[in-house]
Amino acid sequence: MAEFPCFAVVGHPNQGKSSVVSTLAQDDHIAISPVSGTTREAHRYRLVLKERVLYEWVDTPGFQRARQILEWCNERARSAADRPALLSRFVEEHKADPRFADDCAVLTPVLAGAGIIYVVNSSQVYSSAHDAELTLLSWTAQPRLALLNPMGPAEQVAATSTQWQQALQQYFSLVRTFNPLRDSFTSQLALIRSLAEIAPEWQSALLEGVDALEHQRQERHDQAADAVVGYCEQVYRFELQVPLAGPRDQLREQALRQYNAELQRRESRLQRTLARLYGHHHLDWEAEWQPLGHRDLTDQREWRAWGLPRRRLAALSTAAGAASGLAVDAAVGGSSLFLGAALGGVIGGLAGNFAGRDPVTIQWVEKIPGYEHWQLGPVSNLEFAVALFGRALRIWYQIRVRNHADRATLKLSDTDLNQWLEGLASRQQVQWLYWVRKWLKRSLTESEQKQMKHLILSIGDQMDSL
Repeated sequence: MAEFPCFAVVGHPNQGKSSVVSTLAQDDHIAISPVSGTTREAHRYRLVLKERVLYEWVDTPGFQRARQILEWCNERARSAADRPALLSRFVEEHKADPRFADDCAVLTPVLAGAGIIYVVNSSQVYSSAHDAELTLLSWTAQPRLALLNPMGPAEQVAATSTQWQQALQQYFSLVRTFNPLRDSFTSQLALIRSLAEIAPEWQSALLEGVDALEHQRQERHDQAADAVVGYCEQVYRFELQVPLAGPRDQLREQALRQYNAELQRRESRLQRTLARLYGHHHLDWEAEWQPLGHRDLTDQREWRAWGLPRRRLAALSTAAGAASGLAVDAAVGGSSLFLGAALGGVIGGLAGNFAGRDPVTIQWVEKIPGYEHWQLGPVSNLEFAVALFGRALRIWYQIRVRNHADRATLKLSDTDLNQWLEGLASRQQVQWLYWVRKWLKRSLTESEQKQMKHLILSIGDQMDSL
């Protein structure tokens, strides 16, 4: 056995093997395509954390001529004990033969000591070709687990799942269902724990790796919450001074366009920061974010899409104002957010902060021959502030729950945008509004930013189940 756990991901062509490797290795560089034969050679991907190799996954081509290999071995085998050696002999004699190049690439890492993850598209029908593959893999005598990848329509998967279970259980001690595009991080760790059950010599290393990944995940969440707090501090208190020339009635719109461009740059920076934290390097934001490019982030239509509707903000303000002296605790660690009696006097006045059409303060500073000097900012409108925060949380959500094998563009419907923040608990919404309201008045202290971070982390914990 290798010094660290090593598993070859094998199976028929176009079963989602590369997707499994990409998600487990947390690597979005791995080529994935619905076209059969995208993977032509075996490639090794190590999951390294703080210079320690946790696991190695081997992405292999699909079996092509398993039945021919089985016939060749059967003609020469005298006993079951001969089978592993015969497979090694076959690979040695045929590795230069282009007809068997893919099959030899599949068998080589397994015969060298790698465990086996056999992946099948469970929407397809079981066939005799699979019988030959499973027989060959059983002859290697390596620890092995079968994965049912539900790639097709749900009704088709349901129709074939029993057949697959019955067939695979004859060759594998463990059969699991795993969707590398959609299954949660918790499911990924559960799969690794399953591998520990079939590979006793690697059990300790596999389970220690799970602990390390859980710790890394929490560190990523913690750093992401810091990034969101830092972003809000920047955009809420941001001030932009711009010299403008032209007719007076056009200057305001020119100034807002420049301010909007600066906000978009800061939002793009947040996207990149969060993507890097979670190991994503090739995310396509175009489908979700680019359509907003022709519309002003300061447009009230955007506020209603990304934040809480005015009716909801007003309702929360009224409820908070009526709940004088209510104690609201942070969801993390039991630390108080010190809302208590402040709710009645501070949150109760939020309804008065829906200030006109301007999202930020706009001040004429001075007139100099040839142009006028304007200052925009800080943010002054509660609806706009909530919308900016909602967008930041949505960016985090999209990255937090996204598997590395998922290469689809990011898409959201208007319904999804409107319902996401409204789905949070009322207590969280009240807490959130409390801190946003305070941010509109001044920068938060270091202690207040920590409390805001705790609230963001508690909201983040709900993201995984959305």
